[in-house]
Amino acid sequence: MRYGYVRTSTTDRQINELEGCCDKVYIEDGVSARKKNRPVFQEVYAKLKAGDAFVVISYDRAFRSTVEGLNSLDDLTERGVKLESLSQRFDPTTPDGRFFYTMIIAAGEWEIGILSRRTIDGLQAAIKRGAKLGRPKKQRKPKLPKEQEAKSHEPQAKTAALL
Repeated sequence: MRYGYVRTSTTDRQINELEGCCDKVYIEDGVSARKKNRPVFQEVYAKLKAGDAFVVISYDRAFRSTVEGLNSLDDLTERGVKLESLSQRFDPTTPDGRFFYTMIIAAGEWEIGILSRRTIDGLQAAIKRGAKLGRPKKQRKPKLPKEQEAKSHEPQAKTAALL
């Protein structure tokens, strides 16, 4: 059986690609690949057995780190499960394929680290400039005493009576 796995931060086109070549597609909704607790990933990973294929959009989108990716590849290979990527067309179990697989997931891990560092640096710079972080506070109308509230509706009531 061919099992597809995708996180929803990817596009519908990629989900459609998996649906076109897999028997069942598992979609992880709103969970970062960096999170250890990825329930859908864990569910599909546990179901995989000899003869199955685990299909992903890209190797670096499926695994949190180089170590996790290599450990998963070894585990899946030992279990007789084929790991496939729709965007990287090589066999990661061959010596050359394992080299390219390692480089791709290492580059993905590096990219996440760089983006995280840049985000933190940008937030720290904004704080130093005096920027207020987070969502703007919701503007609320001040509550009027009941007598004033009733009077504020009087012109509307007069207009409505004229209609």
